[in-house]
Parts: sequence; C-alpha cells; structure tokens
Amino acid sequence: MANQSVDKENENLKEELDNLRKDLGKLSEQVSKTAGAGAKAASDETRAEINRLRSELNRISGYASDYGKASVDNVHHQVEQHPLASLATAFGVGFLLGKLLDRR
Repeated sequence: MANQSVDKENENLKEELDNLRKDLGKLSEQVSKTAGAGAKAASDETRAEINRLRSELNRISGYASDYGKASVDNVHHQVEQHPLASLATAFGVGFLLGKLLDRR
C-alpha cells in the first residue's frame, strides 16, 4: 500500500513536471513572439526617426545652398558695382596671405 502511494506520487510528480515543461515551452514561445514584436516596433520607430532626420537634413542643406548662392550673387553684384575697390581689396588680402605664409 505504501508502494502504491509512492508510485502514485511519482506519477503525479511526472505529470506536474510534464505540465511544467509544456507551460515553460508556451512561455518561451510567448516571450519570443513578444520580443519579436518589440524589436519590430523599435525598428519601425528607428526608421521613422531616420526618415525625419533625413528630411530635416534635406531642408537644412537646401537652406544652406540657397544662402550660399545668395551670398555669391551679392559678392558678384558688389564687384560689378565697385570694380576698383574689389581689385584693391583682393590685392590687399592676397598680399597679407602671402606674407603670412612666407613666414613659415
């Protein structure tokens, strides 16, 4: 009778271990699915942020390009309006740079 009780306990323990293994397997699958969904969400957020930064960079580079073109046009206009002063300024800057670089 004691052997039957022990055998019954062993059977119950085996069943509980099997159930625990099944539950652990299900939990592992669920964690894997959840991690995959979390990684996909993080990936989607990262792509959205990259796209936002790319559009911001395009906007800034467009602004810088427009500003540079306007500056070149302004300098061109000033040279046309005052050619002798522009020539004297260019000569003076070149002379100073030549002296600074000559000291090396």
